[in-house]
Amino acid sequence: MRQLEEAGVIRGYRELIDPATVGRSLRVFAGVRLMRHTRANVVAFERGVTQLPEVVACHHITGNFAYLLQVEVADLPAYEDFHANQLASLPGVATVTSYVTMKTLSADPT
Repeated sequence: MRQLEEAGVIRGYRELIDPATVGRSLRVFAGVRLMRHTRANVVAFERGVTQLPEVVACHHITGNFAYLLQVEVADLPAYEDFHANQLASLPGVATVTSYVTMKTLSADPT
């Protein structure tokens, strides 16, 4: 293990937390389109989105959206508030399309 760590193969370790136990039982994937894709807009959006604790992961992607966010909140009213008051007000956001997770499947038996 030490050799793999020193070689950079293992970059770190992480803890898996059950979101429901910390008040985040609703997971939403949000596709975000920006008004313009200028460097300044991208930097401003990325700076803002990384400050939102509800955003667990943010992926800059190709396709219909510029970004795909994984958002975890307590429930649907909490997401509605987050969407209206934080996400939609980030710099450069044109549209947000939300996908509410009904069930998460994993190949990991733990």
